[in-house]
Amino acid sequence: MKHVYLKAKIVCICTILFLIVGSNQASIIAEKTGITNMSSEWVVMFYQNGDNKLSPYIDVCLDLIETVGATDDVKIAVLIDKKPLNDTKLYYYNGKTAVEQEWPLESDMSDPETLVQFAEKVMNDYPANHYCLEITANKGSGWQGVCWDEHGDGIMITMPEIYDALDEITENGCFKLDVILMQTCLGGNLEFQYQVRQFCDYYVGYADCGLVGDIPFDGILAELVENPSMTSENLATIIVDQFTPQQIQNIYQAMGATDSLMLDELATGIDDLALFLIDNIDLYKDDIQLALEDARKYGLQFNIDYYIDLVDFLEHLSINDPDFNGIKNDVLNKVENAVVSKVALEGYPSCGFNFYFPNNKDDYNDALRYDHALPSPYKETLFAIDTNWDEFLKIYLEIPNNVAPNPPTISGPNKGKANEEYEFILSATDPQEDDVTFYIEWGDSTYEMTDSVSSGDEVTIGHTWDAEGTYEIKAKSIDQYGAESDWATLEVSMPKRKTSSNSLSAAILIGKITHIEYQDGSFRFLPEKMMYIGYHADQGLVIQILDETVGGFPCCNYIDLVNFHGIATSKFICGIWSIV
Repeated sequence: MKHVYLKAKIVCICTILFLIVGSNQASIIAEKTGITNMSSEWVVMFYQNGDNKLSPYIDVCLDLIETVGATDDVKIAVLIDKKPLNDTKLYYYNGKTAVEQEWPLESDMSDPETLVQFAEKVMNDYPANHYCLEITANKGSGWQGVCWDEHGDGIMITMPEIYDALDEITENGCFKLDVILMQTCLGGNLEFQYQVRQFCDYYVGYADCGLVGDIPFDGILAELVENPSMTSENLATIIVDQFTPQQIQNIYQAMGATDSLMLDELATGIDDLALFLIDNIDLYKDDIQLALEDARKYGLQFNIDYYIDLVDFLEHLSINDPDFNGIKNDVLNKVENAVVSKVALEGYPSCGFNFYFPNNKDDYNDALRYDHALPSPYKETLFAIDTNWDEFLKIYLEIPNNVAPNPPTISGPNKGKANEEYEFILSATDPQEDDVTFYIEWGDSTYEMTDSVSSGDEVTIGHTWDAEGTYEIKAKSIDQYGAESDWATLEVSMPKRKTSSNSLSAAILIGKITHIEYQDGSFRFLPEKMMYIGYHADQGLVIQILDETVGGFPCCNYIDLVNFHGIATSKFICGIWSIV
């Protein structure tokens, strides 16, 4: 029996020691990463896209956040990307201290997958009862997209893409975000809010334009930290209440917070309005025109006038018809029910959001932030799909019953070498002689839009593939009203060069590196100060000093581990790389 008791004591002691050591280890990990397994009341996620003119503002935002900092009840995560390359950083806050987490050196913030990876990582690391997602971005353009990244692919996150991203983040809307705060010009757009309504409880955004540093995150976070049990509506209202609108040049700031649950009813009311106006367009077109001219406009700073104040428009629209008056009052009531908080400059009232109503057909699908056609036209927004507002716009603007252009012809080489540019010629005709733009997918996860050209004219565009392989070029033509053709395709091959038994090449790599990452039996790195001595059968002896931390060879090529003999750490490399 004594032996049994002795064994029991030993087990108890070992268990206690294990728990103590484990607890200490967990504390060390939590201290280093800022991550704890405790469920918080709130997690605020800042998606700070400063790879553009907002780069200096990112530091302003961080200063405001650090004034308050995180607590056990209110966690803070910030993903920042400023204008220099390789400066993307993910921070979790431990009190007022920003603790850097593992994250790729450079992220394309205009890629919806970046947003998904950020949100999913934070929500996995920080379980909480409530989540607020704040997005800071330059070149805001309402429903036309969000998050312009100067080192991205030239295309913002479009409306279909933002829907798919939030659908993935929230697991088909099963786990809604509590608040989405869109800190970008014209981000308080009704079509944008409708696009994401099933993925968040409340949406906050500017009706007009934002100015650098104008949202007091320190005050907002201070109230949240003081009262972490506040509801989603409380936080959305506080954001608006703390905002002080300003007037600079043609910017007359306004902000609103919207209850997403009310947006379906509002859309139904606007659908009724659209149907009435369609049925009576011949009677009331002049009245509509006069009301539209008098309605408050947003985005005037950008020389546009197609974002209006919906309530102001309806109040100016005087139609002596009982059916219309019933629809009008219904829409006004539904706006009041949907907008839970709003603020604007004195003398410049706002309903809390902007609404798309172009005054002429040249502004329909106008690309505010692009030099070419929109990558995602208005008709692809859920609001246009679910209501007849788009149909009304086309009738009011006298846009003809549009026919899509013909698929483009693609001519160019079907074989070449990797890392060399090749030119391709595209052309397409439009049955109504509308101008056309070409959207091209190169088969290597890159895509681009061309400038618009007249029907039948040719566009020459070059592309380089970085690796050997067979690629399918896909292209479609899009007319000036957003009608799209079917796809045209062209297969191109970048074959591997033939090698003989004496074509073996090798390189000596030695020096300092700043980063190393492994993937599927291979690795790559960024050189800080490294010597490359290589012999290539087709080039002879090559000696280089590599001191660039961005782009170039060999940092963007993966090296198979079986072909490398030496040592490689996160800071130093020394070895021989054999290349067959």
